[in-house]
Amino acid sequence: MKITPAWDFSTLAVGQIEAEDTPFNWFPGVLSTNEQNSLTKDGVQLPLLVQAVQDSRYLLVDGFKRFFWLTSGTEFPDKKELTTQFPCLVISESVSISDVAKIRLNTLPTVESNFSAVQLSGVLKLFLENGYSKEEIAVQVLPRFGQKSSVKLVRQLLDLHQMLLLQNQQFQLPDAIMRLGCEDLLPLLKFSQKEISSVVALVERMEVSGKKWRNLLQVLDEVSRLRETSASEILALPEIQKILMDTKLQGPVRYRLLKQLLDSWRYPELSDLRQKFKQGRKRLKLAPRMTLESDQFFENDDLTLTLKIRSFEELRKHLKYLGSGATELTTENTEELWNDLFAVLQED
Repeated sequence: MKITPAWDFSTLAVGQIEAEDTPFNWFPGVLSTNEQNSLTKDGVQLPLLVQAVQDSRYLLVDGFKRFFWLTSGTEFPDKKELTTQFPCLVISESVSISDVAKIRLNTLPTVESNFSAVQLSGVLKLFLENGYSKEEIAVQVLPRFGQKSSVKLVRQLLDLHQMLLLQNQQFQLPDAIMRLGCEDLLPLLKFSQKEISSVVALVERMEVSGKKWRNLLQVLDEVSRLRETSASEILALPEIQKILMDTKLQGPVRYRLLKQLLDSWRYPELSDLRQKFKQGRKRLKLAPRMTLESDQFFENDDLTLTLKIRSFEELRKHLKYLGSGATELTTENTEELWNDLFAVLQED
């Protein structure tokens, strides 16, 4: 059985604790208001976790949010008294970094599962560099972050780490990408290192995540392959730049316009059918509170007509309108417009 050196309890001065140059600040963040109020009122009640190193110095292992908040400038006048010394549990200097990393792993909150993929990939890299195999990481580390035990996922996250590390050497990664989880960020692996800067920049512009973000990357990749050009060149096209650079557009509107444009390039025949149907429906001049829709992918010849009514009289007006059309249209013209619309549905 492996013998673990005993931990000591000690009160350490701020100057003895190294919180910046440490490999254990895996998920930087800020304290909640309740946590700040508790520290201001009661001070540090749960000891920080540190590891002894040379020259009476100590690496911070757990307690980063509390330490940084208490040692930063603040409006609270009584904080200075709280930051003179910290109660600490001290891990022996003889404990290996891989064992300390395992200890740090067990300090993570069990209720949290939406960890940043960028930060998580860095944690996996730390374990890999300190003697863990990809198989061990899959079994022992990934489940602690709410991920399935998968060697393939470990490889993907390590590839992602390398890709983003090279990117960060050229340009600082935007905050928006730091908030994305594994499912949202792994699709970046579809793109080459040369393309990644343009795709990463897209995160800030789009202000979307989840299924919408993944669908957008999917169709961008498909358009790139269809046109045999890079995603960077696609995103640099004037039509796309006009959407991305329009500061008046809200995030959801920008997403819808960009997705529609990419879809039209990815499925040109479907886009053409949708445009013909839209124009034909407009020529019908349907009455207010009356809508007409086709199958989204034109897989059948049916149309869905919706009539909103509040009375029998309104229903009668709708039915009469459908029979004769708008006042500026003759019955013959109305029938011809309807036939033209059905002809769109029957196109091969």
